[in-house]
Amino acid sequence: MNKANYNQEATRQLSNTTFYKPLSSDPTSEYQKKLLCLLKSLPTATREQIHTETPSDPRPGFFYLLPKIHKPGHPGCPIISGIGTLTIGLSSYVDSLLKPYATNTPSYLRDTADFLRKLQNIDNLPNNTILATMDVEALYTNIPHEDGLQAIRNTIPEDPTAHLIADLCNFVLTHNYFQFENNLYLQISGTAMGTRMAPQYANIFMADLEQRFLNSRPLLPLLYLRYIDDIFMIWTHGQETLEIFHRDFNNLHPTINLSLDHSTREIHFLDTTVQINNGKLDTTLYRKPTDSYSYLHASSSHPEHTTRSIVYSQALRYNRICSNPTDRDQKLQDLYQAFINLNYPPREIKKQIERARRIPRNHLLQDRPKKTNNRTPLVITYNPG
Repeated sequence: MNKANYNQEATRQLSNTTFYKPLSSDPTSEYQKKLLCLLKSLPTATREQIHTETPSDPRPGFFYLLPKIHKPGHPGCPIISGIGTLTIGLSSYVDSLLKPYATNTPSYLRDTADFLRKLQNIDNLPNNTILATMDVEALYTNIPHEDGLQAIRNTIPEDPTAHLIADLCNFVLTHNYFQFENNLYLQISGTAMGTRMAPQYANIFMADLEQRFLNSRPLLPLLYLRYIDDIFMIWTHGQETLEIFHRDFNNLHPTINLSLDHSTREIHFLDTTVQINNGKLDTTLYRKPTDSYSYLHASSSHPEHTTRSIVYSQALRYNRICSNPTDRDQKLQDLYQAFINLNYPPREIKKQIERARRIPRNHLLQDRPKKTNNRTPLVITYNPG
């Protein structure tokens, strides 16, 4: 996308007064006073934690687009970087409060490995089984503030805690000001993709919405899982009732629109393709048509352990996703060729792929809690000489 088209798309989005409001002056000083007033209601240790992560000289967020080159017209996905902004510390704290509730909802998916684990024991599927996915259109920007905050109150059982978290969340939502070119804007609806609390906030909103919907349905999916705005279902009640389910879900909330894709054979979800095979589910790697194996080139100025790790981690990913060993080996051969094209040493590629291939798939699918690393990072320039 050239610069003129990029700016045109950004201007088109920022002209939508449902979501954005132009500002005539920088509100940083005013918002700082409001934040200090809000933080007085918090315990001293919490205030200090938020202050530590809040820059002393904050700046407006930075608005940019990630063009969706796989979609017609290449629409841009709006991102507002929260780095260096007034609300970065508060948003991080709110994220830590929301996370236990967001990750404890029935449909929650953490990542691809979590998805694969939840498919493992599904078998004896009836002949009329349909695999379906639904995608929420522009979820982050389409969550009205009051609806998102009410979802938090509905989800968190303790009233004082729920209202406090909702108040903190509300400040982040209503003080998301940012810059594009030389103009300042305030986001007046939805949450910014770029603030730390956004994924968990969106997860809680969708979990609250879908739970109310599912509780009202006469027919339910055999399996219903969601990764933020991407939904996966196994449906066993026929295509007509699936389309009714989708239609009614779409009519549930005025700003939430879901697309539907379904198949009796296979469907793409996240970076996997799920297939029905003799009443069981197989999975294989899914690569978008725009995927060009754009990994780090071997000539890049990086230490050798970094390039080795790239090959190894990708081979692990292939081994984890592909349930059929023959299919896995073919995909690994494609991966080998991709790294050859990037001038990686053939011997090292083979070594790292074989190292990953030797690990049993069931071992890779085990759920292991991530280790907490409290070390302070030291970042220095790498010099290959």
